Amino acid sequence: MAAGMMIGTSFLILLIIYLFAAISTFVSNEIRRSQEVFEANLPSRNVLNKSPEIEFFRDDENSGKQPVTPRWRTLSYFSAGILVLILILAIPVFLAMPRLTRGFSRNGMLATEKLSGFSDIVRLGEVGEIKLNPQIVMRVRVTFPRDERGTHLMWRGVTLDNYDGRTWSESGAGPEPIKKFAESFRVDERHAQYGFTLQRFFLEPLSINTIFVAPRPVIVSGLPDLARDSGDGLWSEAHPFNKIEYNVASDTRAPAEADLVADNARVYLPEIRRRYLQLPLDFDRRIDDLAVEITRGSASQFEIARRIEDHLRTEYAYTLDLQRVDDGDPVADFLFNTRAGHCEYFASAMVLMLRSRRVPARLVNGFQMGEYNESADIYTVRQSDAHSWVEVFFPKNGWVAFDPTPAAGHSVYDNGVMAWFRHSGEAIEMFWFEHVVGFDTGEQISIVMALQRWLWSYQRNTSSRWLDWAYDIAQRLDFDWGNGKSVGGGMPDQPAESGPSARLLTHPFILSLFGVALMFATAVVWHKRHRSWQSKIKQDASTSAVAFYQEMLRALERRGYKREPHQTPQEFAARVALPGVSEITYLYQRTRFGRVSLTGDEVVRVESLMREMKDDGRLGWPKVGKRQKPETN
Repeated sequence: MAAGMMIGTSFLILLIIYLFAAISTFVSNEIRRSQEVFEANLPSRNVLNKSPEIEFFRDDENSGKQPVTPRWRTLSYFSAGILVLILILAIPVFLAMPRLTRGFSRNGMLATEKLSGFSDIVRLGEVGEIKLNPQIVMRVRVTFPRDERGTHLMWRGVTLDNYDGRTWSESGAGPEPIKKFAESFRVDERHAQYGFTLQRFFLEPLSINTIFVAPRPVIVSGLPDLARDSGDGLWSEAHPFNKIEYNVASDTRAPAEADLVADNARVYLPEIRRRYLQLPLDFDRRIDDLAVEITRGSASQFEIARRIEDHLRTEYAYTLDLQRVDDGDPVADFLFNTRAGHCEYFASAMVLMLRSRRVPARLVNGFQMGEYNESADIYTVRQSDAHSWVEVFFPKNGWVAFDPTPAAGHSVYDNGVMAWFRHSGEAIEMFWFEHVVGFDTGEQISIVMALQRWLWSYQRNTSSRWLDWAYDIAQRLDFDWGNGKSVGGGMPDQPAESGPSARLLTHPFILSLFGVALMFATAVVWHKRHRSWQSKIKQDASTSAVAFYQEMLRALERRGYKREPHQTPQEFAARVALPGVSEITYLYQRTRFGRVSLTGDEVVRVESLMREMKDDGRLGWPKVGKRQKPETN
């Protein structure tokens, strides 16, 4: 239960190590204490030195032998077994323990992270600073529609439209709450003709309100509240001390290029023109001239966007090592001086060049898809996967994504041994978070309902098998289910009310008695076999010898040959003078005191002699009365 209160798996590992050490310590202490008490109660060490049975107490000075090494391996096995038993017994407690809520605060337990590039005001270059940190931000499990498998996605965070020459900001109205229906939020009314892309996000503790989704989200569930701004960004409560998980269904199918080429009306609403054609007051006209040169001869706004995207990808270099620009527009410095930058500079340059050509565009900050972990079937997204790209507005098709960043700006993941260890650790952590930390009242109810369905199905199948079995018995006994008379012609396909004998045989009480009797007989047979001397031969020859000798004495006592307390085994065998007794007595003494186990032939011989002693009249042995004493030889 303590491990279930923690987020990571490291606490569970340390707890298991501690329990193993504690169990081993307690057992070792008890062994030492018992040994000291035993030695303190012995009369003298000389007696011990003369006894081969307790040789492990000898001193090196007296015997010349080394003490027996303590069996630490056995102790380790025992402690490990007890630890496994503890964990197994803890499972029902964990499953039945009441859950208050999944998202309670864990103040002081976790380190939170502030991602400054995901707010409504972002200074140019902040995304590049985020990319220097490899810390995990979220994990995403994706289910694609059948014809979209393998599609490369990006996780949208914030959309920014206003650029003042230094910073990007969101100029629209603040986020508006979305009405909740049941446990879901309907973000868009669109219907995906070919199915939605389903995403399950596991977001780390972050001091931001941003909700990340795949493009064009339609339904979001699993959050306490949700709001949407005028730039289609989604916001919820900050979660600086706890992870959150939520589900998203998005229409990720991109419009065909032919449709985008045809969508060239270039007539926009006033709100679109005001927000997404805005340029800074001190806009560098060299950017406009460069855009005109690149797009000369373009017939549609799709072709304009594609030419600018291709130019930035091929003519500029990608780097995270940039010096801060204190004078002038950093975008103009990127285009005409350094000619190298990271994704935020590429996206900002494309937005300004598109707007100079009167094409509505906006900046999007989010994350690349991340590293795929096949072991856990998730995409692991780190801060180094932070990314900026461009969305271009088309009157009929809405906002469409373009990415001008060169291939060098996209994350590349290694596939070596370290990657395998990393993936395995993440798979364990995901299992822990989903099935332990994320195990709440809803999961408990699901388990109870599943168990109830299984019991109902098992009861129905068992009842059907019992009826078939009873039906078969009645048929074999040649009963007429209709009137209980012998018919000799088999059973009807659909019998009427069963006869008295059939009803008696199939009564639940009678069947229960049969079952109890069968279990009792099985237990008696197993107990008799388990306690028999044959089963003890491999475990301890001395114990086995005592067992079969005692069995012989009981058989002889039933015939009136009782061994007196003062008689030795040899004296009793000589007094009885019956076939086989001397032979069993010899084997008994050799096995018990000589520590020589019986061979296979000797076991068969002892069993044969035992049967002869128990079989009245088989060898013509005289039966002595209870008070009659046998004659001595």
